[in-house]
Amino acid sequence: MKKALLIILLFGYISLTYGQQIEFGGIFACSTSKKYADCFGYRVGYNQTVKSNNRLGFAFSEYFYTTPYDDIYPPEFEPSSLLIKQVDPNNKRYSLTVSYAFDLINNPKSKLYFGPEMGLNYFVIKEQYERIPNGDIDGGNFNSNSTFINRIGIGFLMEFQLEEVMAKKISTYISINPEFTSFEKIGMMGSPYAYFIGWLNLNFGLRYTLNKAKQP
Repeated sequence: MKKALLIILLFGYISLTYGQQIEFGGIFACSTSKKYADCFGYRVGYNQTVKSNNRLGFAFSEYFYTTPYDDIYPPEFEPSSLLIKQVDPNNKRYSLTVSYAFDLINNPKSKLYFGPEMGLNYFVIKEQYERIPNGDIDGGNFNSNSTFINRIGIGFLMEFQLEEVMAKKISTYISINPEFTSFEKIGMMGSPYAYFIGWLNLNFGLRYTLNKAKQP
């Protein structure tokens, strides 16, 4: 009972002493893999101001990949073994991230943040594809469904935040977030997928300040 009361008091102190924000925004993203070509998504998050106005952030993001692409496997022995697929994807990526952003510029009306970000990714692959006939390879229409869980992502963010937009507690932000994701487990052989995928995410949206950090 005493431990529970102590934890409640600690979180109460943090809430009153440090600034808190919730956010909702959109995402435009691209990657080094045509399976995950240009896409849109959304992001919801929570930010906690910590020492020296730096920021600890937690976010959930969902990405939607629906851009058709060609999947081509080169022939192993002869030209007639060339495999070509026309793919119509309906893929999704879910991401849980934590970031620590350093406050590089802290003006009353604007802020500039830079810092590392790390997260876990969950991929849901749902694709319809047409296999193009070639020599001994028969054509046809097929479905493909699979999932990939606990794929680690590491990157950083550079973000500009404009304070008090439309209302005192509302701010807007735009950020660039490059990252790499370990898609396949290291050591696996014979997989058609890359071990690492590079991403470039452009995030934009609104934040609502629950309470501001007390100045020292």
